[in-house]
Amino acid sequence: MQNNEQTEYKTVRGLTRGLMLLNMLNKLDGGASVGLLAELSGLHRTTVRRLLETLQEEGYVRRSPSDDSFRLTIKVRQLSEGFRDEQWISALAAPLLGDLLREVVW
Repeated sequence: MQNNEQTEYKTVRGLTRGLMLLNMLNKLDGGASVGLLAELSGLHRTTVRRLLETLQEEGYVRRSPSDDSFRLTIKVRQLSEGFRDEQWISALAAPLLGDLLREVVW
């Protein structure tokens, strides 16, 4: 899901890449190796390793010593705890209601 709103500042590429890796790990249930994440993301292996080590340092991923793969930690779930169902519904409904309003010309 991308937000196409214009912002005053340029995006932070490292943050964008780190979030992309979190999303990939979320979809790859059993975790993933640096090589697989590099292949899927199109990023260099060294870049992926550095991003994952940063995420590990912050507690969002853990590295499995048995197969050197990375997995999400419970800390990732905490990111959504402040987002209430009402906010989810309004975030989803707002663009649809805007389209309906333009169609009906209220």
